[in-house]
Amino acid sequence: METVVERLERLYKTENLTPNDRSWLADYLKGDISELYLIALEGFSKDVLEKKIMLNEYASGEMLKNIHERITKTPQQVFPMRKLLLKMALAASVAAVFCTGYVFRKQLDNWIDPVTYQETVALNGELKMISLSDGTTICLNAGSRLSYPDKFKQNTREVTLTGEAFFKVAHNSSKPFIIHSGKINTTVLGTSFNVKAYEEDKAIKVTVVSGKVGVIAKGVTVKHPPVLLTPNMQLVYTKTNETLVAQKIDDASLVISWQQGKLQYHNTPLSDVLADVQRKYNVVIKADKNLLNCTLYADFNNMPLQKVLKLMAALINAHVQKEDSFYTLKGKGCN
Repeated sequence: METVVERLERLYKTENLTPNDRSWLADYLKGDISELYLIALEGFSKDVLEKKIMLNEYASGEMLKNIHERITKTPQQVFPMRKLLLKMALAASVAAVFCTGYVFRKQLDNWIDPVTYQETVALNGELKMISLSDGTTICLNAGSRLSYPDKFKQNTREVTLTGEAFFKVAHNSSKPFIIHSGKINTTVLGTSFNVKAYEEDKAIKVTVVSGKVGVIAKGVTVKHPPVLLTPNMQLVYTKTNETLVAQKIDDASLVISWQQGKLQYHNTPLSDVLADVQRKYNVVIKADKNLLNCTLYADFNNMPLQKVLKLMAALINAHVQKEDSFYTLKGKGCN
């Protein structure tokens, strides 16, 4: 009695199939096709078959299954295309050889020279400078953290940011640099730009100083096309309504002045200003609700905390009150 493999081998070499063979093959194609996978491999290369331990049989089987489901709805559709089917099975098997060989080499390479991930944290009140293996430099703002590999071995250079950082990315046209920050992915080849993506902020902001930057929103209910930013452009992603807005700004250098200890604001809500001041000076500052909607035009350029608090209070018609471990802004406010 013929085994499944023997029958498949016979049908592989037979030009004219009997009705019984047609019916059997149609039923076979509906189920496990691992034997056909091996027959196709053997027809291609004995050497490949001998090395089948390297093959990802599940992946190849899934490819073949999808092919068969599309072209085997009825026996009449199947068998005029029998040779094509076997050729497609062969092609899928060959693809599996190369793909699995690549995966195997990749796994072996990672075993010999593993990639390790590091995380740098800048606490409130401090800045951190980071140099990556590709020559990229990053200034990490207070209250931020960056996760990155010790080497970039794949086709992309990817890091994850929580908080704010200024990037000077080393140019590499074959390896895009990607920053994951919440629901925003920022992709560049080599440029300088700022990403502000604190978890507690209402928005994520990407500001370009030089070069071109691509930004895309991921995992959002509102779909947005990718946005291309050029120098002195800023993209704002609002978390509440998942909107992306790109606009020209007067001077991107003002946005990155925090690296020199400066805090500069142009019609900025008090809530955003307080968040920055708290991170920079590592303090807790509270404010009456009626003050939070006030906006400020101010430059706090390397001022001591007490001077910043007094100036901020004067600008919004309030006063500062010192509590046990924090400060409070109280007053009528700007309205």
